[in-house]
Amino acid sequence: MEILILITIVVVVIAFYNFRDYLYNPASRPKIEENGREIQDIKEYENYEDPYKSTSKEDKIRQSELGILVSLMSKVAHIDGDFCPLEKELVRNSLEDIAEQITLQSATYQKEEILEILHNIFKNTTQDVEELTYAYAELTKGQYKRRLKLVEYLLMLAYADSKLEEKEQEVILDVAAYLEIENNDFNKMYDAFAEFYAKDSLKLNIDKAYEILGVSKEATFEEVKKSYKKLVREYHPDILHHKGLEQSIIESATAKLQEINGAYEILKEHYKNQEANNG
Repeated sequence: MEILILITIVVVVIAFYNFRDYLYNPASRPKIEENGREIQDIKEYENYEDPYKSTSKEDKIRQSELGILVSLMSKVAHIDGDFCPLEKELVRNSLEDIAEQITLQSATYQKEEILEILHNIFKNTTQDVEELTYAYAELTKGQYKRRLKLVEYLLMLAYADSKLEEKEQEVILDVAAYLEIENNDFNKMYDAFAEFYAKDSLKLNIDKAYEILGVSKEATFEEVKKSYKKLVREYHPDILHHKGLEQSIIESATAKLQEINGAYEILKEHYKNQEANNG
């Protein structure tokens, strides 16, 4: 009996000291939800660092659907080492649209700041096509038409200089494969572009070129250039909104853009020759 009493006293003393520590150190207690389930200690919570909080704006944008779109544009535009005027304008306009879209989605972003980030992403994309496309696929699950429009846009961007280089073709084929674009859908788009650009080059004279760009013969080259940029902006394809998913880029933009670009190239050469003759 004495031994039992002694054991009981020892247990009570130990329990008392433990309970006293518990009372004096409330931060060490686990937090209990209403259903009785323990969650992580408060100390651990206080030391927790939200990984998204420490991510820079550029990293967030790079990892977003629109950021990945910019990176894929970069892959196609830079792969052949040739960046023609129409390609530059298409990229510039698309980055403007994307910057505006991101700004509308978040009140904490300023458009000029976002535009600078997008230009940096376009100039400095180090991820490979496979990694980028798989990431885009994860963000566009169940949005097949959106994926289809992306591939069509990349084809148009590659064809901006009126020809599809082998390296550009390889990138676009990879993107289409990783996005699981059906063969029939891809072939239909691919054949439409190939057929369009297989036609004879647009034959324009100088008078017609002035008419297409909407400037007079007395216009300066800077005025011609300004009108060219305005028209490319007006006719460049919208790849950000669902309203344009049903309409083919070939039908809605490509023919007009090539006409505008052809007129600009003729007048650019015309003004260059005039300057050389006057010099």
